[in-house]
Amino acid sequence: MSWRLVGTSPDGQLAVDLVPPAIVTIGRTPECTIHLVQRQVSRLHAEIHWAPGVGREGGHWRLRDCGATFGTFLNAVKLAAQAEVRLDHGDLLEIKPWQFRVEGPATDRTVAEGSQTVVAGAEPEGEFEPLAEVQTPGDLAQGLLVQLLVASEEVSQASDETSAGQCAVDSLASATGFTNVAFLKPGNDPASFEVVAHTGAITDSTGATHVSRSLLKRARNGIYVHRGGPTGSGTLEASLAQLSIRQAICVPVETAGIFYGWLYLDNRTGTGEVSHELEAAGFASAIARLLALSLASVARGRMQQRFDLEQQEMFGGTMRALIAAIDAKDPYTRGHSDRVAEFAVILAERAKLPGLLIERVRVCGLVHDIGKIGVPEEILRKPSRLDPEEFARIREHPETGANILKDIPQMRDILPGVLEHHERWDGGGYPRGLKGDAISLLGRLLCLADCFDAMTSARFYRPARPIAEVREEIRKCLGTHFDPELGREFLAIRESDLAARISTAPQPKH
Repeated sequence: MSWRLVGTSPDGQLAVDLVPPAIVTIGRTPECTIHLVQRQVSRLHAEIHWAPGVGREGGHWRLRDCGATFGTFLNAVKLAAQAEVRLDHGDLLEIKPWQFRVEGPATDRTVAEGSQTVVAGAEPEGEFEPLAEVQTPGDLAQGLLVQLLVASEEVSQASDETSAGQCAVDSLASATGFTNVAFLKPGNDPASFEVVAHTGAITDSTGATHVSRSLLKRARNGIYVHRGGPTGSGTLEASLAQLSIRQAICVPVETAGIFYGWLYLDNRTGTGEVSHELEAAGFASAIARLLALSLASVARGRMQQRFDLEQQEMFGGTMRALIAAIDAKDPYTRGHSDRVAEFAVILAERAKLPGLLIERVRVCGLVHDIGKIGVPEEILRKPSRLDPEEFARIREHPETGANILKDIPQMRDILPGVLEHHERWDGGGYPRGLKGDAISLLGRLLCLADCFDAMTSARFYRPARPIAEVREEIRKCLGTHFDPELGREFLAIRESDLAARISTAPQPKH
């Protein structure tokens, strides 16, 4: 799988392959992998490095801001100094005045030069004209204004690039009379583009794309229009004749310095009526602005999701490290937290609890014993029963765990389960001696899952008990140790579903 950066700026273009496990530096010093000379670029502006995969997850590239004076932007979102984030295919990285597109493996929509009919070569003077002035929304005819309002609502509600582009294309085709309309974006290299959405003869049955690339090049920084049939000579004449283009308009889709692509419209000989270019260009300009704002909103939403995922992964990694630290203290309880989480989730699903609560049950199961990190190892590994003083230290772990987690926002909803998983239905538990429904639902669920795993797991001082014996013990303790209703739900779980998850730790040697 190949990755690359494709960059454009007023000073030129460049493309850089990203080959793991390389570290790619970007900055103004000649030693940087990507050497940018503009004064807005810091000496060491940003860094892109490869993060190897863990387990079944593949690796990925990560972008880090190196304290750049003028900032590093990803999808129009400025990264905090020294912050880093994952890169995905299609991301727009801006280091002013450069804009880089992150390209992963080539997609089926990418159109290379060999598979498109293009208008290339030297354009005769006047064949393409820049439109310095177009009609503003306020100048549009009443009918176009109505269609613009409808398009505004549809484009703004789009949830992704393709649906937003298709809304824009459909609106343009309906309002302007142009028969061939497309939303195009830059492709995997400066000489290619991708068709995001289209209508008409933009592509044919073979998948080849037929647009004027010369018009795309001219419209990179402003609206361009082609009027009338081909009148020049050479490559341009042949290309225009092949496409039979009578009219064409191309509008850049950009906002806040971020270029997303082009809205492309054309009419060809034998199709459609001749359209009014200025009126159509004004409407297309307004649609391009709406589309750019919609794409910026989609990009910001994706970035927020990515930042949230980064936080979740960081939090999850920290949590796993703490659990591993507890497991390392006692080989006979290794994996206990994972198993308790699984048993608790099975019980929660059996009790038909809502999905959000089931996720809380899972997380609570994983961290319920986090307080044992404060219990001396010699107590946890003692090969005989604990004396009263040692047991008193063990009894502290629910409160210790709750105190460790209480300042973590993601943990606040599961604190009752951490604190109360050793409370008993009859009030004989700890640390607070709560009774019945005064114990949180999480606490009652975790109590069952925790006790089941403890009894079916080996300890230094005793072997694991058979599942049938443990289930009978739970049955005897309904209404005393365990919530009777939840206990009956637990006993209704198929024994095979529980057996597949019980501890495989070695039996103690005597």
